[in-house]
Amino acid sequence: MSPPPARTAAVARHFAALASGDALARIVAFLAGVFVARRLGAEMFGVMTFGQAVVLYFNHLAACGTDLTGIREIAADPSRARTLAPSILFVRTLVALGLFVVLSAGAMALLPPLEAAVVALFAATLFGHGPNPKFVLVGLSRPGPVAWSRSAGELLYALLVFAFVRERHDVVWVPWAQALGDISAAALMFVWLRRLGFKLPVELDWRVARPLLVRSFPLVINILLGLLIFNSDLLVLKFFRGNATVGWYSASYQLISFLINMAWAYSHSLLPALTQAPRESGERHALYQTSLAQSFAVALPIAVGGALLAGPLIALVFGPQYEASGAPLAVLVSSVPFMVYKDVAMVAMIVSGRERAVLGMTAIAVVFNLAANLIVIPRFGMVGAACTTLATEMLRALLAAAYVRRDGFEFAAPRRLAKSALAGLAMAAVLLVFQVRTVVFAVPLGAAVYAAALYFSGALVLRRGQSPALRV
Repeated sequence: MSPPPARTAAVARHFAALASGDALARIVAFLAGVFVARRLGAEMFGVMTFGQAVVLYFNHLAACGTDLTGIREIAADPSRARTLAPSILFVRTLVALGLFVVLSAGAMALLPPLEAAVVALFAATLFGHGPNPKFVLVGLSRPGPVAWSRSAGELLYALLVFAFVRERHDVVWVPWAQALGDISAAALMFVWLRRLGFKLPVELDWRVARPLLVRSFPLVINILLGLLIFNSDLLVLKFFRGNATVGWYSASYQLISFLINMAWAYSHSLLPALTQAPRESGERHALYQTSLAQSFAVALPIAVGGALLAGPLIALVFGPQYEASGAPLAVLVSSVPFMVYKDVAMVAMIVSGRERAVLGMTAIAVVFNLAANLIVIPRFGMVGAACTTLATEMLRALLAAAYVRRDGFEFAAPRRLAKSALAGLAMAAVLLVFQVRTVVFAVPLGAAVYAAALYFSGALVLRRGQSPALRV
């Protein structure tokens, strides 16, 4: 069966709201990152991204794993926004404060002076992630305020970076700018909640908070292990190849990070609708399969086009000093379809209450990734690191497919993917035959060919007065 159009439209509408704002935020942050990379050079950019990689673990610890589970609880019962959210946010604020002290002191004690300063300053971003009510707004099906609050925060970050970063040692301004942007975004979300009539008092009811925190704990570990997959290659590269190589590799990851956040935006949009869809009627399974087919249709051209144009993209955006970043980007972007599938499957597992299974899946992938990085990176450097990331995402997708079948979620039928696959093949053929390597021509040409192939196959429906619709 097909999911009701209203249910599919709700996912698309929420994703459009989240993704448009998130895309704007990420584009602004990406431009600021490019500016910083050009101003600081590869070595100092490597110092900065190393600091971000370390603090990223602590930011997710501060969230206590309650973002996804909080969305699920509030989507299932909106009244819990008033009874559950205040206690969860209070706990997260206390955790953020404790982590800030530990991280700052640890950085000063263990790291070289410049890297210690950068990490300690980035630690202030914890106060934008712990007391952050994003999960409340998304659970209430209010993604717009989340999107625009994040955009405002990233815009503030970018303006501060453009104003204060001028030379190599201005790297210390970047974490302060990021912290102010993150804290401002969280504050704006609280303002939106008050305008919606949700006044969240400062209180802690442990009996209310404890059950959700216990259920969320496997997701905390899962996120930390996932981050280890995300940046263990950076840490191994730093050890074997130095800060400059980390800077080059991080440049390629700037583009991938944008795509990862788009995938997360889609996952957060899908979670409330999948939670509310009745399981007994088959509607939940139908919505899951439609989500797989549609996300594949979006991810495939990004992977194909990105792999073919990786070198010119890097040269255009970061300049000739980052030429070495092109080869790892071509490999990394190929992982996007596997990454998107894994995220959709993980949402289905969370809806089914299978948080421990999510953790088990990620733990297997982490062991594989760490072993592969230690074997491959010393010999093959950045390209080896990118290949282990691609192999790990393929493994995670296979594991997700196996786990999610236990809850009755079958993989989308091949016929639902065939039109997208043929359109991607047509796009690649045109770009290769005509040898279009100039990004400003290749990107619109590739997008036009892909869209035209979908349209003539019936997968892309265009009607006057309506938004384009994917029928895959």
